[in-house]
Amino acid sequence: MKSAADIEETAAEWLVRREGAAWSDADQTAFDQWVAEETAHRIAVIRLETVWRKAGRLRASALGNGEAVAPPSAAVDDDLPVPRRRRWLWPAAIAASLALVSVPIYQSFNGAESYATAVGGFQRLPLADGSRVDLNTNSRLDVAYSKAVRRLDLEQGEAFFKVAKNAKRPFVVHAGAWRVTAVGTAFTVRMRGGDIDVVVTEGRVRIDPPAASGVAARPVFASAGQVATATGATPVVRPLDAAAIDMAMSWRDGLLIFERKPLGEVAAEFNRYNQVKLVVDPSATGVIVDGSFRATNVAGFLRLLKQGFGVESLPDGRTELVLKKI
Repeated sequence: MKSAADIEETAAEWLVRREGAAWSDADQTAFDQWVAEETAHRIAVIRLETVWRKAGRLRASALGNGEAVAPPSAAVDDDLPVPRRRRWLWPAAIAASLALVSVPIYQSFNGAESYATAVGGFQRLPLADGSRVDLNTNSRLDVAYSKAVRRLDLEQGEAFFKVAKNAKRPFVVHAGAWRVTAVGTAFTVRMRGGDIDVVVTEGRVRIDPPAASGVAARPVFASAGQVATATGATPVVRPLDAAAIDMAMSWRDGLLIFERKPLGEVAAEFNRYNQVKLVVDPSATGVIVDGSFRATNVAGFLRLLKQGFGVESLPDGRTELVLKKI
């Protein structure tokens, strides 16, 4: 099984070749076949393209009256300039992205350890067995390996796990009362109070619900290209297309990607990554957002709300901004 880094390196090579003058129909056919081979291939291509695609194009309409608002063309993030379509930029950009993916924050990981990120923080943790963890904003993870089991306790937040295969030593993530078991796979776990979402990008995982009245509940299995939404006693498993998986994984690149999401949901996502919280006034609840944004660049997002929708951000105390249509 190829590692995620190997797959992304191959995807980068394909994208560089595609930008060259010698790209042919046969090359395109071979590329399409490679992308279709595995969900991980599709995700790698989408993630690499997302890093440099034009950010911040915002479309919206007012719910109820259907009045469209023209999308502004300004970039959302002053630190994320829009690249021009020049072939010489692609190799450097792809190399930079791969460096971002592969550089670890911790070089060693032994015994029982606790890791945490602040609001807006991110950590990439290589584990002693060859596995890897990406820890999202405001998250806390405890890791305790033994000879029999690799146990990780996600106390809060969200994490991506790239699991080294070892059938004799299960990799078990405890998230609240839920338990997610993998052998060799890649998946995310996001906690939402007592519930969790599990997105699988490689392999297969087993999800054990909380025991009811002392009796173990029936486990549910999710495979690559599926998400398990664990609410109540039984998780619901459904398929995700490549674009939806990309949106679920975009936090690993520091991005938030939305496709026709109400402003309230968008504000809630920004609030996960920033100390100043956005509160949506009833006058702005009909705004629908579509676009790609840097998670910690609230100022750029607010500029586009004002330009595209006439939505002002008004201070309400020291830690809140009210989004109100004027």
